[in-house]
Amino acid sequence: MDSRAKEPSLADPHVGLCRSCRHMRQIQNTRESTFYLCRRSEKDPAYARYPRLPVIKCPGFEQDPELSRK
Repeated sequence: MDSRAKEPSLADPHVGLCRSCRHMRQIQNTRESTFYLCRRSEKDPAYARYPRLPVIKCPGFEQDPELSRK
């Protein structure tokens, strides 16, 4: 069995904007479930810590500059 998680693509409709947001941190638990933590929630309670997916509209969205270089 392959223990590496399969990364969703940037176009994954189940993740939405979070997948390419600079404030997203991907969390994988021991059961290999993947969650998307919004780091904006650490300073602003208006943002959900783990938003319901897919996120299709977010006022705090900022494109991750690392993804645009690939």
